[in-house]
Amino acid sequence: MKKAFVLALCVAIGMFLIPTIASAINPGYTGETPVTAGLGINDTVHDMRRHNTFLVGYKSTPPDYLDRLCIFCHAPHHAYRLNSAGAAGTGPLAPADYDYLPLWNHDVTTQVFIPYNPGNDPLTGPKHAQSTDVGIFDHIGASSLLCLSCHDGTVAVNSYGNAPQDVRSISTGADFMGPQYNIGKDGYLANHHPIGFDYAAVAAADADIIPANIAVFDHTLDLDPSVGNLGIGWAAPQEFVENFLPGGKMECSTCHAVHNKGNSGEKLLYVSDQNSNLCFSCHDKGVKTLTGITP
Repeated sequence: MKKAFVLALCVAIGMFLIPTIASAINPGYTGETPVTAGLGINDTVHDMRRHNTFLVGYKSTPPDYLDRLCIFCHAPHHAYRLNSAGAAGTGPLAPADYDYLPLWNHDVTTQVFIPYNPGNDPLTGPKHAQSTDVGIFDHIGASSLLCLSCHDGTVAVNSYGNAPQDVRSISTGADFMGPQYNIGKDGYLANHHPIGFDYAAVAAADADIIPANIAVFDHTLDLDPSVGNLGIGWAAPQEFVENFLPGGKMECSTCHAVHNKGNSGEKLLYVSDQNSNLCFSCHDKGVKTLTGITP
């Protein structure tokens, strides 16, 4: 009788503790917390296999016959070619803007984008919108265009594959990104974080932008109190932002690790945005501290 009572008490205590432990680690896909950062694409929002157990992600329809992860974006053969290839090779020619094609297999967006525009106040002076200046905002880089080929909402997430690939590796696609994840719907990027601008040029013109060789992604705030140490996945407690600027420009991949490698594990961000830590990596608007923000 006594043993049964003790057992029942232990079960009751265990049931009480489960929510407490779970609340210490933000629920979500593999890699959403520092505990699992750097584990890779499996079971993240970018894993579209039929066997993906992540409930909010996009499973391929129809499912890939080999249950592959990479086929939705990459293929070893007959991938997109640079526009300069002309008649050489097989696989489709990419639009001229795409000068970065990592064996790209997913349909690309041909949308014309309206770039970032914060409005008309102020028009002049050191605090005007430098990223809209001619020569500073050039054009959206190819790495960002690849992201937008799903996230702009014009191309299905499961629209991939090119002839003469095996027909089982081609999908015309019908599943589109949900509106909460659309970025640049109808080509309108004017109210989204600017991409494709020359970071050094903006930093030189705006005292509130930290130069890239000084700005750092500080992983201190990625500390997970549930385990008491840093997660895995990043190379060092601090990493210079200049190493995350393709061609010296701010692009989607400056902040996001699409394969869930080397990031904080939070929304595929390289560094946690707890206490606006991510924002303050580049924007000198406040002081980052262990416990919060000191204006």
